Amino acid sequence: MIIISLTDCPPKLRGDLSKWLFEINTGVYVGRVSARVREEIWTRICENVKNGQATMVYPAACEQKLEFRVHNTSWDIVDYDGIKLMRRPSNIVHDLEVSEQITGVSKAAIRQKVCKINAKKSRINGDMTVIDIETTGLSHSKDYIIEIGALKIKDDNILDEFQTFIKIPISISPPITKMTGIKDSDLQEKGVELTIALKELIDFVQKDVILCHHAAFDLSFLKSSCKRASLPILNNQCIDTLVIARQKLKNLQSHTLESVAEYFSMDISCCHRAIKDCYLTYGIYKKLKEI
Repeated sequence: MIIISLTDCPPKLRGDLSKWLFEINTGVYVGRVSARVREEIWTRICENVKNGQATMVYPAACEQKLEFRVHNTSWDIVDYDGIKLMRRPSNIVHDLEVSEQITGVSKAAIRQKVCKINAKKSRINGDMTVIDIETTGLSHSKDYIIEIGALKIKDDNILDEFQTFIKIPISISPPITKMTGIKDSDLQEKGVELTIALKELIDFVQKDVILCHHAAFDLSFLKSSCKRASLPILNNQCIDTLVIARQKLKNLQSHTLESVAEYFSMDISCCHRAIKDCYLTYGIYKKLKEI
């Protein structure tokens, strides 16, 4: 299935598209065609749409199962660690050489805005907080967080660590104790209430980009826990090394933290402990950036 949206579509092009696709609304076409036909259609669109705009969405073998094409639009496509996003560029001109073409905007003003963009990119690339949690099971609605770990990263250097056990109203099952090494006595002697742990974590993370391996798991627990505790939900921008690993290590059969770490010849002893897994996640992230 492909979906194409067009503006200012010439009659001849509309006729050509109608041979292959259904026009379900003015300028909106849908249908099922082969990859070869899809590429021919897109080529024909790009050649015949003069001042109009075109967008095409179609299934693809990637993490989000979709791919995008745009032509003559103010939107552009960005690859964010394996996930394709549609971004509308701001009015900031990134090339200072063309600044004179913009009426009323000085080079100094543009340079200042560009510096802000570069600073933001620097924060995304180098400043972040790595997070990992250990739990009693897989369900964020039924199971409990028993350990939280985090690393504060700035300019690609580890500045600080955060680690805490959390008291829970049930006993840890033998399989979880065997996997993590965490015992009930650890939680009772060293643990804090979940609300306290979450407040400390939120204060530690602040507005940093969050780095996780399998972020959907960790963040689902943290967000649901914050909601139950009436605390601000962690909605920070997030980078998921699982997504990047699936994109870049396609021949690897398993993309678990241990499997990817082992692929990069990292020490995987003491896995399934929050701080240890944070170090592995950050190490994996750096390795994946080199590919």
